[in-house]
Amino acid sequence: MRAPQPEPPIPGSFATPSLLAWIVNGKYVMSLPLYRIETDLKACGATISRQDMANWMMNVHARWLAKVHERMKVELLSHVRIHADETTVQVLKEPNREAKKKSRMWLFCSAKRDTPAYVYEYHETRGKSVAEGFLRGWKGTLTTDGYRPYFNLQEADVTNTACLVHVRRKFAEIVKVAGGDAKAAKSLYPSVALDARRMIDEMFKVDKAFDKLDARERKAKRIEELQPLMRNFYAFCVRSAEVATPRSKLDKALRYAIWSWPYVMNVLDDGRLELDNNIAERGMKVFVIGRKAWLFSDTPRGAEASAAIYSIVTTAKMNGLEPRAYIEWLLTEMPNAGELTDEVVDSFLPWSDRVPESCKLDPAAAEKAKEMPDDFIINIDPDAFDDEMANNAEEGL
Repeated sequence: MRAPQPEPPIPGSFATPSLLAWIVNGKYVMSLPLYRIETDLKACGATISRQDMANWMMNVHARWLAKVHERMKVELLSHVRIHADETTVQVLKEPNREAKKKSRMWLFCSAKRDTPAYVYEYHETRGKSVAEGFLRGWKGTLTTDGYRPYFNLQEADVTNTACLVHVRRKFAEIVKVAGGDAKAAKSLYPSVALDARRMIDEMFKVDKAFDKLDARERKAKRIEELQPLMRNFYAFCVRSAEVATPRSKLDKALRYAIWSWPYVMNVLDDGRLELDNNIAERGMKVFVIGRKAWLFSDTPRGAEASAAIYSIVTTAKMNGLEPRAYIEWLLTEMPNAGELTDEVVDSFLPWSDRVPESCKLDPAAAEKAKEMPDDFIINIDPDAFDDEMANNAEEGL
């Protein structure tokens, strides 16, 4: 008697788990647009159109990966510390919207000291309603940049912390325009900005020494050594704001710092919190690098599939898994797992004990894979797309 054939990830398709995982890795890990992958396959003697590949991605998302994405979100919302960020994405065929209008890719992720979970979501808007919807009923500490809607969320019990890097950035930009440290000291406003930047740099230096302490020790050391520096900085900003020219860049930087400071100081309440939102910014950089390559999504369905797949491969990598191997395992096992109850899907998540050793990187490689550049990205909308770029548009995604 013949053993039953395993169920494929896409019924009636020749797309194997291995091939699908290879395409996922190319687009979402290596940031290759599908037309490049199509060209590479053709050079190897395989003719697979970008349209077919886009349809496959949306198909495996709808059948399998959306379920993983949703359970990752449930896991993230069980945490009491979350970071958030968002950036632009252009979707050409959104109902009742012009193609040139920008939508948003949002990211909500776990804190540095918690189990890594990265949940990207596509939405048409940057409005407060998105964060409110995601965090409805949640209680915890939310770390973000200074985007004001994050600080007035309804239907959630949120304590906000503000990113100190964003406070620093406004002063650093003034110093840069003035020509650096030497020239900055020669005039009043750049000198104030330089002093502010140096004071913030000292805070980061002091806090970095506490990185390896447990949460209780870190909190105690911060209160002892960091809190006085933070209070001095706030007093410095208040004094300086009294003499700054209204609506000047320095005035805006000082007033932003003064507004942010109660939220920055909330980091003193929990030794597991960070002074910055870098973990979310670096997570968003994964998407931004991809966006530079493929430029835009064709449909909302494709953008939603991309959000889910970015969530899964990024979370896998940050949990020490090799994304291609992990996706291949998912697409091999899930179609043959029977009823996909929440409990069953949870057994496929990146931190599950069921994930085979073949999907795991060795410890040194896992740590290296987690590394992302520490330079802080500034979200800039992509340039207007000319006809040549449009010719490279991907269908569906």
